[in-house]
Amino acid sequence: MRDQAGAHLVEADHPMVDSIDPIALAALRPGMPVARLADALGSLWRPLPPHKAGRADILENSHGFVARLDVDGAVAWLKYDWRFPTAAPVDGVHMGASLAATRDARPDLAIEADRLGGPDGRYGFHDYPDGSRLLVTFTMGVVNRIQLFRLDATFAEALPPPYPEPAGAPGAPFADPALKLAVLSALLDAKAIDLGTPEQLAAHVLGRAVDPDEEGYAPIPEVRDWLERYPLDDALLARVTKLVLDGGSAIYPYVDSYWGGEDAQFDVATLAGIEHCPNLAEFHVTALIGTVDLRQLTVLPNLRVIHVGVDVAHLEALLAMPALEAVGQMSDAAYGEATGHGAARAVYEALKARGVRVWVHWMTHTGPGEPPAFE
Repeated sequence: MRDQAGAHLVEADHPMVDSIDPIALAALRPGMPVARLADALGSLWRPLPPHKAGRADILENSHGFVARLDVDGAVAWLKYDWRFPTAAPVDGVHMGASLAATRDARPDLAIEADRLGGPDGRYGFHDYPDGSRLLVTFTMGVVNRIQLFRLDATFAEALPPPYPEPAGAPGAPFADPALKLAVLSALLDAKAIDLGTPEQLAAHVLGRAVDPDEEGYAPIPEVRDWLERYPLDDALLARVTKLVLDGGSAIYPYVDSYWGGEDAQFDVATLAGIEHCPNLAEFHVTALIGTVDLRQLTVLPNLRVIHVGVDVAHLEALLAMPALEAVGQMSDAAYGEATGHGAARAVYEALKARGVRVWVHWMTHTGPGEPPAFE
């Protein structure tokens, strides 16, 4: 999760970050052959299966980069969003650049007077003689999305992905099926599995078309059962490096399209079985579990970062995590204990002495001023 602790916690290395050259991605242009896209993606490139409809999105969640090929197999559409590195300009435009700086860099960019979605949103565009367009989106006064595309491009129809046959007991290999849903969400984020759209999966499971406007206001139990029995082998489980318990995770609209967190249907009762994710390096909690029993995390040899916004039990278990580099907690109880002189404070001090970065912040404060975080 990205919040006040973001600057204080060390995030685990993403296996793709070091192998990708953003400059090569930024140099791509509509009309280039697919070989140029393959070169830019390097070892991550795989021929695109038919159901992807030419969409190369392996870097969408790590770099904010997506490319799409047209029906002839040429690069026809490129998107870079706020996650794309600011040091790699796209056609002279830097991600995060101000409106004024972008005008200076690209005076030929026609920036619309009409605002987009509020006082600080608008588009800028430039059309090229070859039939392609540069489209820049400004939000809160800075560039947060850049697109390059051919205006006359024709794309293949997106199809549902091939779905595996569900197998095993609900939740396996985890004790709590709700934990398995969170793990599936992590695999979705890592692009390790493909569930298509929620409508496509529901249609596959139910054997008929599903209209979310008609049926999306209640959970679909058949889809949840299918997901809880999604086959996870050791190779897939090894790709789980970051796990987030949060009501906004990508998996939940597949079960309940318009779920707003108003009930406990996705709450996790236990982390038992988490050892089946041996490469888990980051564990973040904002919701969906009442108390995190830290003893259940000592089975993870590569766990480097823990950030919890709920209550924890057995704080001393942190001392039994040899790879730990950073701990963040956000709760009034944790802050009170960290700034006190009891056993919890001793644990935090022992961690800091070992070189672990510690950050503990209060959740609510009613007195004068704002007390600093415990670090």
